[in-house]
Amino acid sequence: MEKIEKGREKTSENQNDTLGKKETGFRKKSGKGFFILLLLIVGAAGVAGWDFYRMKEKVEPIVLYGNADIRQVNLSFRVGGRLETVLFDEGQEVKAGDKVASLEQTPFLNKLNQAKAQLEQAFVQQKNAENRLKRNIPLCKTDTVSKQQCEDIEAARDEAVANVDYAESVVKEAQTAFDDTILYAPSDGIILVRIQEPGTMLSAGAPVYTLSLNDKMWVRAYLKETELGRVKIGTPVLIETDSTKKVYKGHIGFISPQAEFTPKTIETASLRTDLVYRVRIIVEDADDYLKQGMPVTVYVQEEGGVSVSSPALDKGL
Repeated sequence: MEKIEKGREKTSENQNDTLGKKETGFRKKSGKGFFILLLLIVGAAGVAGWDFYRMKEKVEPIVLYGNADIRQVNLSFRVGGRLETVLFDEGQEVKAGDKVASLEQTPFLNKLNQAKAQLEQAFVQQKNAENRLKRNIPLCKTDTVSKQQCEDIEAARDEAVANVDYAESVVKEAQTAFDDTILYAPSDGIILVRIQEPGTMLSAGAPVYTLSLNDKMWVRAYLKETELGRVKIGTPVLIETDSTKKVYKGHIGFISPQAEFTPKTIETASLRTDLVYRVRIIVEDADDYLKQGMPVTVYVQEEGGVSVSSPALDKGL
C-alpha cells in the first residue's frame, strides 16, 4: 500500500511539473506575441507619421497666370500745329527713320526766316561796333576823347557780340522747331492705333500714333510671397496659350522688390487680395501668334527643385 501511495504521489508530482512547464511556456509565448504586436503598432505609427510629414512638407509646383505684353510708344510732335499728312494706317509695318506724319510747315518756316534775318542784322551791328572801336583806339590812347566815351564805345562792341550769340541761338531754336514738323518712327514696329487725322490742330505732345515695337515680347505675371524664394532672375519657364498648341520658352527677366495687391484682371489660384510680386518673363521664341494682351499660363522650371511641364508637352502635341 505504501508503494502504491508513493507511486501516486510521484505521479501527481510529475503531473504538476508538466502543468507548470506548460504554463511557463505559454507565458513566454504570450510575452513574445505582445512584444511583436507592440513593434508592429509602433512601426505602423512611424510610417503613418512619415507619410503625414511628407504630405505636409510637399511643395507644389509654381504655375503662374498672366498676359502677354509688348513694348509700345506714343508718337507725337514736340511742337503744336495743324496736322498735314498721316502716312500710315493701323497694322502697317514701319522701319526706324520712316517719315510717318508731318505738320503744316509754313508758320515754322516764317519764324526760321525771321530768326535768320535778325542774325544778319546782329552781324552788321557787330561789324559796325568793331569798326568804330578800331577808329577810336588811337584817340583813346592820346586822350583826344574822354575816357567815358572810350568805355561806351567798347561796351557797344561787347553788346553787339552778345546780340550775335543770342540771334544764333534763336536761329537754332527755330530750325529745331521746323525740323520737328516731321515725325519719324524711332524704331521698327507696327502701327497699333492711328489716333489723329489730317487737318487736326495738335498741341505739343499730343499722340498721333501708338507704335508697337518689334522688341522682345514679355509676359506680366505675379508671384505669391511664399513662392518668391524659389525663383530668381534667369529661371527658365514654359509658356502656353489657350489658342495654339505651341509651347514657348522663356525666362524670368525681372522680379519687383515691392509687394502689391493682385490686379483684378489677373486670375490666380489664391485670393485676389493677397500681396504678390510682379515678375516680367521674357519670351525667347515669340512669333506672330503670340499677341498683346493674350492670357497665358506659365510653368516655372525650378533648378534643383520642383518643376512642372506643360500639359501640351505631356500629351506630345
